[in-house]
Amino acid sequence: MIPLYYFFLAWAVFLLLFAIMSFLSILQMVRFGLAGLGTYASTFLFLAITVIAILGSTVYLASVDWNQSVNIFGGLVNSPYFNPNPT
Repeated sequence: MIPLYYFFLAWAVFLLLFAIMSFLSILQMVRFGLAGLGTYASTFLFLAITVIAILGSTVYLASVDWNQSVNIFGGLVNSPYFNPNPT
């Protein structure tokens, strides 16, 4: 049984890594991109889609009961298909 909040912590760590990489990408786009409407439009589109995705997942994750546990193998351990010691 794995507590569900472990998955939330993993999501938060990946979100932090994504934020760092996004910051570096935006910095590169704005600093070294051609000074034109296309560069700023693609940067804005990237930021808009990112914000929508993160807000959407945050709204969903706010409704999750994080005190639940997850049983990864379910009833598979007691099934005839999972036999760690075949004879």
